[in-house]
Amino acid sequence: MWKRIGTAVVLIGVVLGTLLGLRQISLYFADALAMLVVALGIYEMVTALRAAQYRPFVVPLVLGAITLYPAARFFGAAGIAVAICVTTVAAIMYLTFGEYELQDLFATVFIAIYPMGIFGTFFLINRSPIGMLAILWMLLVPILTDTMAYFVGITCKGPKLCPNISPKKTISGAIGGVLGGVLGSMSVYVLFDVTGAMRVFGNVGALSLGGIIGNGAAIAVYVAVGLIGGVLCEIGDLGASRIKRKAGIKDFGKIFPGHGGMMDRLDSILFIMPIIYAITVVATYVQTGALS
Repeated sequence: MWKRIGTAVVLIGVVLGTLLGLRQISLYFADALAMLVVALGIYEMVTALRAAQYRPFVVPLVLGAITLYPAARFFGAAGIAVAICVTTVAAIMYLTFGEYELQDLFATVFIAIYPMGIFGTFFLINRSPIGMLAILWMLLVPILTDTMAYFVGITCKGPKLCPNISPKKTISGAIGGVLGGVLGSMSVYVLFDVTGAMRVFGNVGALSLGGIIGNGAAIAVYVAVGLIGGVLCEIGDLGASRIKRKAGIKDFGKIFPGHGGMMDRLDSILFIMPIIYAITVVATYVQTGALS
């Protein structure tokens, strides 16, 4: 447990150091960290699916990953679709002229969507009017969901949640996780809307959602995102566990002691990112009258 906690502290330090430090110098630092995350996520998913006897096409995925950032920067959400299309077209070419199976094509396209396409929304979130708020939102909800689920689960124990997928997860832990999601979401509310503590940092975009849609509506949004996000984060974790079980592996990687690989940390975040991105689109429209 202490190894897990120590690794978590280091990870949080690196992320916060990038967001609250380097990102204040330039948004490109956060983009660079995100590109590293995407690359590691793709690598680990390729390795996992190979363990499950699939043969994802590496070159199409590399082309898609190279396309992702510039396409997202210049074309927005359409650019992410372009990167997925580039990967898909290249993968079909591989299938056409190589000795591969249809399942290998599907495995390649799957990785182009999960994690590449979904995490590609980070580049749009990072430059939205509520960029810093949205990034901390997409991090704190999964982190506190996972933390509360872990500690409530080992404390309260009780009936198992999905023993055929993840034997250690309990119903009490799942309930604690959802409450953790609300706590994470409301922490963002306190930091931005209540105390204005984030005012000391630059590049935070709008200081609060309350300043955009009003405090009453903002509280409702924060609570809703916490509840829905907590549930989605736990489903994302279970989904990743199912993939690992099918592949016959314990973790996606070993770069984080006590936590596994990058995809073991991303599984919950990926499931909440579409919601956070959608909120940034609405916030952009309310502030500027233009869709991002």
